[in-house]
Order: sequence, then C-alpha cells, then structure tokens
Amino acid sequence: TDILGKGVKKRSVSPAQIHEQEVVCRANGTNVEMPVLCLQLILGNYFTYEQLGQLRAVHPHWDEICGQLLNSGYYRLLERSDQLLMALQRKLPADPSLHLPTSILTNIQVHILNSVDVMRAVLDEGVCCFPYGVILDKTNALLDQVEFMLKGGDQDKVKWEPVALLAKKAALHYRTYLERTMEERLGEGLRLKAAQRIIRLDSFLVESTVSKLEKDANKARDELKWELEQLQHQNAQLRKDNRQLKLDHMRLESRVEVLEQKFKTLARLLS
Repeated sequence: TDILGKGVKKRSVSPAQIHEQEVVCRANGTNVEMPVLCLQLILGNYFTYEQLGQLRAVHPHWDEICGQLLNSGYYRLLERSDQLLMALQRKLPADPSLHLPTSILTNIQVHILNSVDVMRAVLDEGVCCFPYGVILDKTNALLDQVEFMLKGGDQDKVKWEPVALLAKKAALHYRTYLERTMEERLGEGLRLKAAQRIIRLDSFLVESTVSKLEKDANKARDELKWELEQLQHQNAQLRKDNRQLKLDHMRLESRVEVLEQKFKTLARLLS
C-alpha cells in the first residue's frame, strides 16, 4: 500500500480571502511565515502528485492545500483524456495511422481511469481527496506519449499495463480500507446537506409568509387610506351642501318676511 499512498482527508472549502491568510512552515528550527498563495504555487509547480501525497503529513495547512491540488489534478486528468480522445476520433478517418494511439488511449481510460472511478462519488461530494498521486503522475506521462503521437511523433509502444495494474491495486486498496469510511462520511455529508436544504426551505417558507403578511398589511393599509380619503371627500361635500342649505334657508326666511310685510300692508288697505 506504500506505492498507492496513504491517508484520506475530508476536504474543506478554500478560504475566501486567501491572500490574507498565512501558514507556518518550519525550516531549520525557526518559524518562517509564507503566504498561502505562494505555497500553493510552489507545491503545484515544483512537486509531483506522488510527492504532494507525502507532503500532506507536513502540516494541517499543507494537508488541505495538497489535497486540493490532488483533486484538481484528478479532474484535469479526466478532462485531458477526454479531449485527447475527441481529437484522435476527429482525425482518425483521415489518418489511419492514429489507430494505435487511439487504441492506447482507450485502454488507458478503460483499465486505468475507470478502475479508480470508484472514488468519483466521494470526490465529487468533497468527502476526501484523491490519495493515489503516483497514478496521476504515471497516467499523465502516458497521455504525454499519446499526445506526441497525435502531433506526428514516432509511434513507439506505450507501456500502459503496469499503470493499469497499479490502478487495480488502488481500487482494491480503496474498497478494502477506505470505502466503508468514505460511505459513512458521504452519508453524513448527504444528511447534513438534507438538513441544510430543510433549513433553507423553512427559511424560505418563513420569508414567504412574512412577505405575504407584509403585502396583506400594505393592501389593508392602502384600502384603509382609500376609505379615509373617500370619507374625507364625502365630509367635505356634506359641509359644502350644509353651507348651501343654510344659504337657501336664509333666502327663504327673507322672502317669507317680505311676503308677511306685503300681507300686512294689504290687510291694512282692505280694512
């Protein structure tokens, strides 16, 4: 199992402000501070994937960074393999000499990448990192040879069988020692995600209820405001009508007085 690497970690999300964080690297017994971004660049550009698997034991921060680099290396390997196969398939009808690299790449995908694909679910869910860095190094070397053939290089024999045997050992190692633990972590992660979805759903329902209540309150307030405006308008109209009635009443009283005076005068004349 030493060839396959050891240890599996639970991958965590990268820091949001990575340039502000630092890790402590021990050199000659003294603490030397190094920005995380610099450490990522150094580890990613100057070490093989097999060495990254070993460097995970240096420090918890190194463990996280190396794990992320191993995972990204695994996904890049899958993408590179697919792109090479599509390029070969496009050129194969016009260039029959590409049968050999196409066959080699197909064997790489079937016997190497498919063997370690048993870990894909836990990798996709972020439960652990890819622990077999040596397979990434050797498979990338095989793809370099295939790409060289694709570009017109000599079609030498590519020894993919030893890497395929290594991939089978890795798959057996994973199923024997790691799969049960990873499934437990995966189940726990799925339960946590389900709980988070329920919390988000509850939060959404609360927000929807609050929003509905706010809308209802606004509607009721608008309706009350409209009714008050209507009552104020009616009150103003009633006051206006009342003033008009008072004026008409005063005019009628004055006419009655005039008529009374006329009747009194007429009565004196007749008497």
